Amino acid sequence: MLQSSKRHPDFSKIPRFLFWDTNFDEIDWKNKYVAVIKRVFERGDEEAKIEIEKFYGKELIKSVLNSKSTKPMHLHINK
Repeated sequence: MLQSSKRHPDFSKIPRFLFWDTNFDEIDWKNKYVAVIKRVFERGDEEAKIEIEKFYGKELIKSVLNSKSTKPMHLHINK
């Protein structure tokens, strides 16, 4: 699934305001990839999109952006 072996993308390239409705430090980057990808590609700048593409890979991003899913998106780990 993930292209990168890192736990999260480079935070210096992902504006925190994109995730105004959640605690940025608690985002589950591995399991909530659909919500993250959609949010960054809807509202992010080019630098954020490039970083997310490096982190998740082009194929996964293409799959997510072409999906018809309308489920609510939760960005943090369910406890």
